[in-house]
Amino acid sequence: MSAIVSCMGKFRWRILPCVFLVLLAAAIRTPLLGIPFERDEGEYAYIGWRLEHHELPYRDWVDQKPPAIFWLYRFAFFLPLDPVKAVHLLGLLFCAASACVLFLLALRFMEFFWAFISAILFVLLCTDPLLYGTEANTEMFMLPPLLLSVTAFFAASAAPNRRREISFAVLAGIFIGAAAAFKQVAVVQWPFLVLMHPLFAHGRKPFWRALFFAAWSALGIAAVWSAIVSFFARHHALDDFIYNVFTHNLEYVQGVSWPRRRDYLLDAVKSLAHDEVLVWFLSVMGLIRLFVSGRIKEGVFLPGWMAASLMGVSASGYYFPHYFLQWLPALCLAAALGAEAIDRAGFLQTSRPWLRRASLAAALAVPVILIIYPYLFSYTPAEAADKMYPGNYPAEKALLAERLAEVTQPGDKVFVFGAEPEILFYARRVSATRYIFLFPLYGPYSDAKARQIAAANEIVSNAPAAVLNLPNALFLAPGSEQYFNRWFQS
Repeated sequence: MSAIVSCMGKFRWRILPCVFLVLLAAAIRTPLLGIPFERDEGEYAYIGWRLEHHELPYRDWVDQKPPAIFWLYRFAFFLPLDPVKAVHLLGLLFCAASACVLFLLALRFMEFFWAFISAILFVLLCTDPLLYGTEANTEMFMLPPLLLSVTAFFAASAAPNRRREISFAVLAGIFIGAAAAFKQVAVVQWPFLVLMHPLFAHGRKPFWRALFFAAWSALGIAAVWSAIVSFFARHHALDDFIYNVFTHNLEYVQGVSWPRRRDYLLDAVKSLAHDEVLVWFLSVMGLIRLFVSGRIKEGVFLPGWMAASLMGVSASGYYFPHYFLQWLPALCLAAALGAEAIDRAGFLQTSRPWLRRASLAAALAVPVILIIYPYLFSYTPAEAADKMYPGNYPAEKALLAERLAEVTQPGDKVFVFGAEPEILFYARRVSATRYIFLFPLYGPYSDAKARQIAAANEIVSNAPAAVLNLPNALFLAPGSEQYFNRWFQS
């Protein structure tokens, strides 16, 4: 009986913080649900809308993201809410789920209070407008399965028998495969976990057990992606799927020079430093503390996790702020470890230990709260969008869509010379070309001219009832093919 009571007590002290984290995410993100779509959300929304017309990404509409995001948006449109709010509600739920898993994972690294603080810090930072945290983007949706893959990894490493070890290894692979179905760079988690396995494997022959984990987790990844590949093969879209999700992306990531990568990274760091400098400092302290205290395994695992996540952030070379969501869980965990180290060292002298802890927790949270505050209580959704995306006018795109719907019929096709597929979604008008945004036509791609010619022919064939001229500076980037620009101007 006492064992049952003890078990229930442990469960309660884990479930109550999770309930708080869900409520905190809801309290912060609910006022932001109405922020208009930006262009990435627009492309997911447009393809999600066209799924109900038995059309497919890649075959019917060009996009370079894996397919899970489109079906998730499609699911959101079934909810009895405005589509923009429905999609952002899913982002809220995924944020809360990530925070809960991070809290349970952090208990392995630190005491209860600081594990809880790491999850609270995550909720705040992943809502940070400087990170574009209010977006329902691929990074937000890939985080829960990525965190669950780490949980399954530790469970496999500590499994008491071979059967459970296999089960958790396959599960870790399934979670990584599911995360990669939202964004390809999630797969960097797999080689990292394989490399870490010898550190945590119990018993003899740790390297053989690492190979064992690698094989079974790879099977889990293969199970997810075999299902995806089979689906597109059955619908005669496999070649388009492979080209857009893999081939084109390989060319895409090679198109950014190292000097430009450096400049993009510096710009991102300057932006994020406004509310993350202390978090970065404490995370370094947290990593140092692991080594100083002799916790070598954790001291290797956590910086390795951060490094693997940064590889995913860096893959494209563009360093858009929302890319940094991928390393946020490891960063928050390390920062909480640093705060715990200061707490235990007693640097902040006080007769009330709780006051020291509260001060450290506030030092982590307050800079982020100050950034978020006006978005919650001062700005309208349209004003918040203009602050987050200066020069892109996301709220005005909805007005353009209203005008487009007024001057065209529901069955008409339209052409947007730009990168604003959210206008097509808002207006519920079909694009006159498979390229619902034109970025894939420009850049150092071997087939750029052929694809520009094909897009021009599509538009002529579909005879759009309206054209929106919203050119982007990237269409004129040095070295990019200009056939399409000349054709459009003519």
